[in-house]
Amino acid sequence: MRYQPIFAKAALGCFLLGFAVALAACLGTRLDFWTYALGIKILVPGVAIGAAGLVCGVIWIWRALAANNSLGWRIGTVGLAGSLLLVGIPADHLWLAYSLPPIHDISSDIGDAPQFHTLLAWRKGAPNPARYDGPVIVTYGGDRVTTALAQKYAYPDIKPLELLAGRMPQKEFIAKYFWRALNAVNALDWQVASFDFKTGRIEATDTSFWFGIVSDIAIRVRPAGAIGVRIDIRSKSRVGEADMGRNAAIVREFLQKERGG
Repeated sequence: MRYQPIFAKAALGCFLLGFAVALAACLGTRLDFWTYALGIKILVPGVAIGAAGLVCGVIWIWRALAANNSLGWRIGTVGLAGSLLLVGIPADHLWLAYSLPPIHDISSDIGDAPQFHTLLAWRKGAPNPARYDGPVIVTYGGDRVTTALAQKYAYPDIKPLELLAGRMPQKEFIAKYFWRALNAVNALDWQVASFDFKTGRIEATDTSFWFGIVSDIAIRVRPAGAIGVRIDIRSKSRVGEADMGRNAAIVREFLQKERGG
C-alpha cells in the first residue's frame, strides 16, 4: 500500500513530461522551427513517456481498488486520465494511418479534379506538388492502385453535388449555390485565398489543430446540363503522405454545408 502514492506521482510526472515533449513537437512544427517529419520524430518519445505514465496509472488504480483506499487519488486520476489522452490521440491517428489509404489529395471529381490557381503561389516550397495525384500509384489493402481508385474504395460517398434548378432560371440557381459555397467556406472558418463568380472558382486553406498542416482547397461551381448546377471540391495537404482521412473530412464537411446540412 505504501507504494500506491508513488505510482500516482509517477503517472502524473510521466504525463506532464510526455505532454511537454508532445506540445513542443506540435508547436515547433506549427511555427516552422522544423519540418513535419522531424515533428513526428520528436512526438514519439513524448508518447512513449505517456505510455509509461499510463502503466503507472493503471497500477495505481489497481492497487487503490484492491486495497479499497484513495491514497493519491487526485494526482493519480490526473496522471491516468492525462496519459490516456496523450497515448490515445496518437494511437487513434496511427490506426487511421494503417486502415486508410496513404493518400492526401481528395476530389469529388476524380476524372476532372478542380485545379489550384491563386494557391499555386501559396504552395511554393511545399513538399507535395500542386498537381492532382489521381494517377499516382499507392499500395492499399495489399494491392497497387491509383490514388483515385484508392479514394473510391475508401470514401465511396465522396461524389460531385448535382442539383436541379426546377423553375428557377439556371443562371440564378448557379449564382445561388456559388454564394452559398462561399458562405459555407466562411462558416467553416477556412482562409479564403480567392473567389471568382465568373469562373465559379473558390480557393481556400484549412489548417489542422495539432501540427498546423495546411490543406489547400479548390471549389468549382458550374452548370450541369441545361437546368442544373454541379459543385465539386478538392482538398490536398501540402506535406505528408497519409492524411489519415483529414482531406476527406474537409470535403464531406463542405458538401454537407452546401446541401444545407
